[in-house]
Amino acid sequence: MTFESITVTVDQLLFSANNRYFLRGLTLDIDVGNLPKQIPLNRIVSLTLHESFCIKVIENCLELRSLKLIGVIKWVSCTINSISRANTKLNQITVVTPTIRSLTELFTSILSITSLRRLEILTDEVAESFKFCILPAPLSKIEQFLLDSGSTINWNDLSQILPDLSSIRFLSVNLIDRNQKLIPSFIFQNLRTLSLGLLEVSFNWIIQLVATTPCLIKLKLTGLVDADDFVVNQRWIHLSESTPRLLRIFVNVSLEQSKELYHCEKIQAPLCALNLNLVCNGDDNDCNLYYGELEWLLTPINFTNITHFDPRVHKIDQKAKLYLRKAPLNVQNMVPIEVMADGNCLYNSIICLSGNAFLTHSELRVRTILELIKNEVFYNNSYSHIVGPLNEGIKNITHNFSFSELYELVGLKNVLKCNIRSIYPNIDYRQDLNIMNSTFEYAQFNLPSNTIFIFWTHTLNEIGARNNNAGNWTPNHFVPLILPSNNPEFQTNLSHPQVLSSDTTPTKSTRKNSIATQVRIPNFNMEDGEQQLFLTSPMISQPAEEISTTPRTKRRQYSIENNSNADTTNVENQRTLARERMSINRAQAIPEEVERQRVLARQRSATRRASFTSQEIEQQRALSRERNSTIRTSLTPEEAAQQRILASMRTMATRATASPKIGK
Repeated sequence: MTFESITVTVDQLLFSANNRYFLRGLTLDIDVGNLPKQIPLNRIVSLTLHESFCIKVIENCLELRSLKLIGVIKWVSCTINSISRANTKLNQITVVTPTIRSLTELFTSILSITSLRRLEILTDEVAESFKFCILPAPLSKIEQFLLDSGSTINWNDLSQILPDLSSIRFLSVNLIDRNQKLIPSFIFQNLRTLSLGLLEVSFNWIIQLVATTPCLIKLKLTGLVDADDFVVNQRWIHLSESTPRLLRIFVNVSLEQSKELYHCEKIQAPLCALNLNLVCNGDDNDCNLYYGELEWLLTPINFTNITHFDPRVHKIDQKAKLYLRKAPLNVQNMVPIEVMADGNCLYNSIICLSGNAFLTHSELRVRTILELIKNEVFYNNSYSHIVGPLNEGIKNITHNFSFSELYELVGLKNVLKCNIRSIYPNIDYRQDLNIMNSTFEYAQFNLPSNTIFIFWTHTLNEIGARNNNAGNWTPNHFVPLILPSNNPEFQTNLSHPQVLSSDTTPTKSTRKNSIATQVRIPNFNMEDGEQQLFLTSPMISQPAEEISTTPRTKRRQYSIENNSNADTTNVENQRTLARERMSINRAQAIPEEVERQRVLARQRSATRRASFTSQEIEQQRALSRERNSTIRTSLTPEEAAQQRILASMRTMATRATASPKIGK
């Protein structure tokens, strides 16, 4: 197979009418005589054209997106006029011409192409005597404009055209000399990136120009400048003050001094204080349209968490406080803070703990996504078997107000550079939920890190949550936990939370052998009756002074007291839930059901009274008399009269319904 046969085969494939391939790059050089007829001009996307070709070639390129014209300015203007009448998809034009006598005429032709987004003009000379005027062309949508000239350009004249480019976001102009007057009053509202080629331009002129670009993010300066004017003085601070959003400054200028002066403390320290970055090379991608946002998001966040409750700032979440009773004992004295339950509750909790008014949930979402993508392999291998695939989790995070999961909680520890302790209540608890009760540590173990507490809770009480979820309970809300303000010594107990809730085996050590060895913990499988017997053992009720105060005894007493408190708390919780269930059932019951429940209650009472002994009956009567007397003494005269009337009515109703025998 020869090269010619390969070329013929490729031509047949590309130029076949049956294949809809687009030609990405077609260059028609000066040496090309006649254009082959088999070239499908209606499928050309990018074209480079010299002035030796007829304008009709452009008219047939209906799918053209990028065009580069090389020739004299008259031929270029005629070609652009033909494009504006035939093509509406062109979004980039590059003009290479030796001399431009009238930029006004060229712009008049170019601005008539409404689909244009990027314009490049490369010329050796721009006439000095041209005059700009306000162009009658419609408002352009050009976002990127590059003007590279071998001769100097008057910025004041050029700026008269720029108002017609109101959508411009990237501007590059070369060359600008020292003979510049004051900056016009026109403000570049949308300009993000500005690149200037300088020829001994003063730094004061740069400051005045940058002041007209309030949204500028990146500034690039190249060329020849005065060393004393650009480096030695402290006017970089004035430059940054005029554009508060400026993030990057690229400097690649020729100076009499060495490059090390850029990194001296006189310049670098003020720039660092203003979060600016001074780069001393011109290796920069000007076509990057991110405009520095990525550098801002990759800058580490400065997070310092609050630790104690402030009643002037915080509000207690009462429902979360009830759920906190079913959390581990060493966090039950902490205070749950109320945050907005709008799907961003995890990020709202972080904002509440930071106390930073400028931190937003959107920024935390984006930073979390970047963290998960950057360490995708680690998170996927560690948590995908619990939460699901990471890519599905990231898709969910990208939607604002979407509920957070374990991925976000784990990713935030590296975003905030602190440990995050996740606390899950003991409700419908399963073995696979152990990871929800864990402390996720920041990756850099050699650095001291704070620990924040995030609690899984629900916006409804347990009864309401179960009714809305087919009898199951699952959390739908996050709240932060902090220490109470009136109990600062509790902070010492929380400084090592893993002592009480750690799943690792403890260790012991002696003075003779400093090597730590594991202590075997026996497992006891006690029945409920045996455990209750242990908790109610007479040894527990002995006075404290009769028990030895050895450390082992203290630990045993502490464990027994905690278990007793936990049992008491559980009993109270069960009673509260029972009352809530009864009130809900009564509110939802129909009249027939209410009457049936009353009949059943009377039957139960009659059965219970029938089983009483004579002594129990007398005891019940005595208790009833005491209750009635207590109630009567607490009544007001009006209430007592009302009770007498009701009693008389009940007596009359009883007599009316009684049988004749009973009546006699």
